Order: sequence, then structure tokens, then C-alpha cells
Amino acid sequence: MSDEKIKILHVYRSEPTDDVKKLVEILSRERDAKEFSLYMGEPKPNYDILVQMICEADKTVSWW
Repeated sequence: MSDEKIKILHVYRSEPTDDVKKLVEILSRERDAKEFSLYMGEPKPNYDILVQMICEADKTVSWW
């Protein structure tokens, strides 16, 4: 088995609650985790970067 870590991307539609933060922490253990926020306002999210991040990730989780 490879030593390469699974790449996981967390995409946030709104600001994460404490419960969501805890779940993200659990899901990210022993993984190469990245995050992308859609709720930050200005400047608007760069969707080209988001698509690239999704394509590079092994798993993507959307949090509303």
C-alpha cells in the first residue's frame, strides 16, 4: 500500500459551526486536507481555482 495520503477538500457554503469544525477535524485526520470558502464575500471566490482543487482532490465534501 502507498504511503501517499488521501487528498480531501472541504468546501464551505456558509461559515462552519462548531459541530462542522469538529467533523472536519475528524475527517481530515491523516489526510492531506484543504479548504475553500464560498461565503467570504468580496472578492468573489475564484471558481477556476475551486474546479482545479476539486479535480486534484480524491474526495470533496460540501458543507452548507
